[in-house]
Amino acid sequence: MDTIYHIYNRGVEKRTIFLDDRDRIRFINSLAIFNSSDLDPNVSRTMRNTLMTGVRLQSDDQLVEIMAFCLMPNHFHLMMRARTERGISKFMQKLGTGYANYFNLRRQRVGSLFQNKYKSVPIMDDAHFLWLPHYIHCNPAKKNDWSPTSVKGYRWSSYGEYAEDAGNKRYPEIIDTTFLSEIFETPENFRKQTQEWLKSYSESEADGTNALIID
Repeated sequence: MDTIYHIYNRGVEKRTIFLDDRDRIRFINSLAIFNSSDLDPNVSRTMRNTLMTGVRLQSDDQLVEIMAFCLMPNHFHLMMRARTERGISKFMQKLGTGYANYFNLRRQRVGSLFQNKYKSVPIMDDAHFLWLPHYIHCNPAKKNDWSPTSVKGYRWSSYGEYAEDAGNKRYPEIIDTTFLSEIFETPENFRKQTQEWLKSYSESEADGTNALIID
């Protein structure tokens, strides 16, 4: 259960799955609510449409340890590892079913929302491990000329959990920063490494050697 995974999925036929802030808030709340072995997707019917605070579950109750996330209009990224046997598959089943039920009910639609079952890529070496948080958090920069401000100012990712001091964190109930914070040491160091990664990635994409950001 120590293996860390990059989890991602996108809308069927690349459709937009987050149409407004209410959708994004619902999904982010789901990251907290469904991270428990005691809850099923039907609890989403009573979930609030404002960001929750003070609902962090005890580690013993959590299915997964979520280290990073980013929501884009038609897809999402997660960095996580299991806390229990089959924790990731159980969590993702609840998350996908719960959000799809909410989305379809709100939009009066039927059918699959996501393209297929979520993709799960294990982190196999240190280079991939150090690369992944920046890749996830820098997704919004692709449509903004790779501007660092588009990463810093993006509300719908966990970038601020590592780049800001404790009093300015937005999602402490969802993101467990313990492991990655030991690697990056300080918010200043994390910001610096993110900028260096962004510069390197944008240059490699310009010359055609990178094409990994999901559309």
